[in-house]
Amino acid sequence: MTEKAFIRGKAVHCALGEEVGSVVAAMRAHQCQTTEVPLSLINLDYARPYYRLPVKDGDPPPNSEAFFYTVLFRTVEKAIADAGLQPHEIEEMPIFFGSTSIDIPLYEETYRTASNVLSQTSSGYGNIANEIARHLGVKAGCYTFTTACTSSANGVLYASAMMGQGAFDRALVVGYDLFSNLGFYGFEALKLIAPPPYRPFDKQRMGVIMGEGCGAIVLDRYRRDANDFYCLGGANACDTHSVTTHDPEGHAIAAVMREALASAGARPEEIDVIKAHATGSYHNDLTECNGLKQVFGDHLPPVTGLKPFVGHTVGACGAIELVLLSEAAKAGFVPATLGFETPDEELGVVPMTDDLAIESGTFLLNYFGFGGNCVSLVVSNRD
Repeated sequence: MTEKAFIRGKAVHCALGEEVGSVVAAMRAHQCQTTEVPLSLINLDYARPYYRLPVKDGDPPPNSEAFFYTVLFRTVEKAIADAGLQPHEIEEMPIFFGSTSIDIPLYEETYRTASNVLSQTSSGYGNIANEIARHLGVKAGCYTFTTACTSSANGVLYASAMMGQGAFDRALVVGYDLFSNLGFYGFEALKLIAPPPYRPFDKQRMGVIMGEGCGAIVLDRYRRDANDFYCLGGANACDTHSVTTHDPEGHAIAAVMREALASAGARPEEIDVIKAHATGSYHNDLTECNGLKQVFGDHLPPVTGLKPFVGHTVGACGAIELVLLSEAAKAGFVPATLGFETPDEELGVVPMTDDLAIESGTFLLNYFGFGGNCVSLVVSNRD
């Protein structure tokens, strides 16, 4: 990248709340909250945990179309207000939207109850990004990424890379995934949903706890505050080991991390903290740790995972976890990996069990999803 892409504005709506300051305070207090969601749709008599969004008085009912757009538009409006954008800047700003489910939550009820599902409007790429553009009055391009858990991380990567090549001065990146029956019941069918507490990298880990949320980031060519983070580099790839997952040896993941570091012009020893993808599943944690050991050897920087705070927000986690990590660091800390207790000798990686005091640094953020998707980002607020 020849030009830096600074984080000029941000907003997040997750299980910890929808104000960045209160969300960071909740992470500092090591708070988290899951809700038991019954699997009654398929007549099962038990429930599974999920990180649901808090609902305010006056909000539309969860799982409704009105709620879907209320969360989405409120989050992007907050990011734009935080960035202090002028109307002409908004109009010229392209949108990079990342999501696993896109608009599936909108159509599930219709598909389930309609007499003729073939006559219903189908979900499609671009629908939600176009709705954001119409809502904001954006006249620039809209790009949609649906690469599983790397979706909005790819949005950040492509937006910053195109900005680095001079394609535009600023961009809006949105990561958004709301609860969908397809995702929730699908993960349960795969036996991937764990009981609380969420325990990434722990020897007793039992899988994933899903979450819903929205993260919005305004990237800008120009720095506003000295402490603003910027995208220093990144890389992506698809590990073709299998149709669902990565090579457990971690070779492809290691290659992506090395490429991200090279694009950032950073050596492994210059990374201060790693935000791991850390899903808590046996295979994903093993693969990521094998890749980390190949890249960093015996000099692994502090590693943390953020999903125990907000759940695995699938395609939205790229934007959400970037906001959480960068804002926590600006507040003077990187949070420990909540729920971790017992090291796993097979992984050989022990994440942070205490918060790390740090205000500036260079961070590596990993995202590894279904289908072998891999993204690593390098961000910094150090000159």
